Amino acid sequence: MRTGYGDNDPLGINVFDYPAVAKSLGFEFIDHEMFHFPPNLNKKHLATMNANMKAAGVKSGVFLTGGVGDIGDKNLTKRKKALKTYKYWVDIASELGCKSMRNVCGENIIIPFDEKLNYAIEGVSELGNYAATKNISLLIENHNGYSSSPEWMISLMEAVNLKNVGVLGDFTNWTLKRNPDTFYPDPYKGIELLAPYIRAVSAKSSEFSSEGEEITIDYKRMFEVLKKAPQLEFIGVEFFGNKISRNEGAIRTKELIEKVI
Repeated sequence: MRTGYGDNDPLGINVFDYPAVAKSLGFEFIDHEMFHFPPNLNKKHLATMNANMKAAGVKSGVFLTGGVGDIGDKNLTKRKKALKTYKYWVDIASELGCKSMRNVCGENIIIPFDEKLNYAIEGVSELGNYAATKNISLLIENHNGYSSSPEWMISLMEAVNLKNVGVLGDFTNWTLKRNPDTFYPDPYKGIELLAPYIRAVSAKSSEFSSEGEEITIDYKRMFEVLKKAPQLEFIGVEFFGNKISRNEGAIRTKELIEKVI
């Protein structure tokens, strides 16, 4: 929705009005995104958001972070800087009453599989341990690159082995490499393999058939697979289409989910 701190929402919605908008669309929880907040985020901003959520009758789900450093960077200085940045956002997630915080690592394939895995294990372990002190679960999303390899993600989860660390499964983020683009071949199998670690999912949509089905994702099949995810707690709606309004897309996605679960 926005590309950086302080950018305007395409629909002109103030970030602090999202609780009321979400409630009007029938949602009980909202996800927060770090780039949606003002660059000079302070206690007053957080108090306003908490008050607006209470007034609207919604609660916080997942706090989404990423894009300002890699907690699995091979450069120690950069990795430490990223960890410092995301520990700050763990604190913000805690202040807003979030259950989990999403982060990404392994997006850019510039070093070998095992080497990147080792750096990611270090970073995820440190951030996960810090998140535990704030009663926050750290969720790593399949977000392209190595993180779109179920093998890599499973190895990461098993090596970190922290009770509060899991996976945010994204239905469509399966790009392994760029130029030429190569993809993990079966998103349903990918979600199935990650299912034991999945605690939240991004249910994406872009276009619907006249029967209300998403035209690129078999939702019935996907949610049948997600029955193998015993820790699944949150289903986040992400609509990216342009043939109907964003609000209508969110409602249709929600209705489709309710139909198949």
